[in-house]
Amino acid sequence: MKYKLLTFNFQLLIFIILLSGCCKEPHVDRPVSTQRTVLVYLGVDNNFWYEAAEKIDTLKRNWNKNFDGNLLVYADAGAKPVLVHIYHTERRGNVADTIEIYPAENSASTATFSRVLNTVKAYRPAASYGLIVLSHASGWLPADMSWPIQLRSVIIDTGTNEPDNYMELEDFANAIPYKLDFAIFDACFMGAAEVAYELKGKVDYIVASPAEVLAPGFVYASMMKHLFQTQPDLEAVAREFYEYYDNKTGMYRSATVSLIKTSALDVLAQIFKEITATVHPFLEDIDNIQTFGFGNQKIYFDLGDRLLRLAPERSAEIEIALEQCVLYKDHTPSYFSAKGGLHPIHAFSGLTVYIPQAAYPETNEIYKRLKWTKATE
Repeated sequence: MKYKLLTFNFQLLIFIILLSGCCKEPHVDRPVSTQRTVLVYLGVDNNFWYEAAEKIDTLKRNWNKNFDGNLLVYADAGAKPVLVHIYHTERRGNVADTIEIYPAENSASTATFSRVLNTVKAYRPAASYGLIVLSHASGWLPADMSWPIQLRSVIIDTGTNEPDNYMELEDFANAIPYKLDFAIFDACFMGAAEVAYELKGKVDYIVASPAEVLAPGFVYASMMKHLFQTQPDLEAVAREFYEYYDNKTGMYRSATVSLIKTSALDVLAQIFKEITATVHPFLEDIDNIQTFGFGNQKIYFDLGDRLLRLAPERSAEIEIALEQCVLYKDHTPSYFSAKGGLHPIHAFSGLTVYIPQAAYPETNEIYKRLKWTKATE
């Protein structure tokens, strides 16, 4: 995501204002819903720190008293992290009450992430759970690889002194302590087959972008009216994100988004395995396959474009499998990459996939450990 440059003093001031608007004292008028609990996880103890106050304020202002659900926000923006409950009462109107204030901690650690999810469930148990993650990300690529560009894995916390200030995809998936109906990633490169397959069994539906996500990201002002319907309207969340950026001009007209059904991935993985089994390692012609991001580094290839080029005779089968997995997808004419400006989009299936290459031996080895790789070898 792109970001704004503000000073550290402003950071402290904004978060102090945020905390002063919350109250940690218990309130008997906090509503309780058993339909759905949604956690917004703001892992922004990095150059996105300004997003904490901005997102909480937006969610609070746009909360509707008729929403049947519980909205919790964990925010680590460099000050003391907080867990906030947003709701409405007739006496106080829309409020953002602080449930917990934590000592400075690493929000990119699996221990913190898992603890927050468990706290949220214990505080407001429900029949359905959803998660929204805002932070830096690089999909399945781990942050400690020796690349010429910075990788960010799933969440990164640059304000901690701990050596592991990022979360690997596998660790992120394993840290989820209970089944989630959906996860929305307000982060770059998470619309990948490798990501979706790693989360299969933990998350039913995923909304994510195969390319980079520009700030301000998803449309938080209207998101909750879609998520707190009896059946969450994830397609509307994805569509509003796309439409917001499609109405921009120049390099700001950049968005890719997908709604992925993880239970349908096995059929796609089997087709992928059959088609790619005949491809000799490192000899595949990859130059014309659609890619997303990282400038000249070809990492995130469009999965559908690859399969259709390898096996055009199986196009109908490929398209059906993709439609069963990717329930909604859309994109602007081009996507923006911080390392390469605007790039045209000539193919978009809604999922990216890595293709092992001789130039990236370290990446190839790490790729072997993913569940997607094991399922498609």
